[in-house]
Amino acid sequence: MAAALVVLGGIFVTTVVVRAFADNKPVTITATILETLTLACNNASISNLTAGTPQSAQATCTVTTNGQNGFNLKVHKTTASSTATTTMVHSDNTTWITDGLTGYSAGVSSVWTAGTTKGLGFRVRSVAGGTTNANTNTDWGADETALNAKYAAFPVADQTIYNYASYFASASAVNIDYKLDVPTTQKSGAYTGTVQYTATTN
Repeated sequence: MAAALVVLGGIFVTTVVVRAFADNKPVTITATILETLTLACNNASISNLTAGTPQSAQATCTVTTNGQNGFNLKVHKTTASSTATTTMVHSDNTTWITDGLTGYSAGVSSVWTAGTTKGLGFRVRSVAGGTTNANTNTDWGADETALNAKYAAFPVADQTIYNYASYFASASAVNIDYKLDVPTTQKSGAYTGTVQYTATTN
């Protein structure tokens, strides 16, 4: 701003010259969206079983998360007094079904051999078999055919059985196949077993 003093007929007149100035400053706004995750799993009921003829049941675990790197699903057996080779116990709380398959860990699964494989086994079904997303865990075989579908017994400690490593805006349905067969000497009656699923973001 500049000022000039001018005398006009004995009157002082001040002339003010105003110069405009401008400045700008960029502002960055930051925010962090927190991860959320919910898990819901259905119970499974295996049909009446005759020894030597395996029966299967399918149930779904549904994971909903906004995690930018997806999620993984873990499981372990929780039946009271279960061991590395048992999961299901008779209503007498004494008689167990022996699992013929090895408890799952990374790389441990095998094709179910009808008439030979005994006990309770499980597997994650392929995308074609009902899962929402492609599972990066390939231990369960390429598809649902008898030659390719691989099973394992439930592990004693948490093991990751399914991993989806990308953001997915909708709920993800993971279908689990439970399969059971017993020897002809297995005590008749009702058996139950419990397992616990846990989902975490990657």
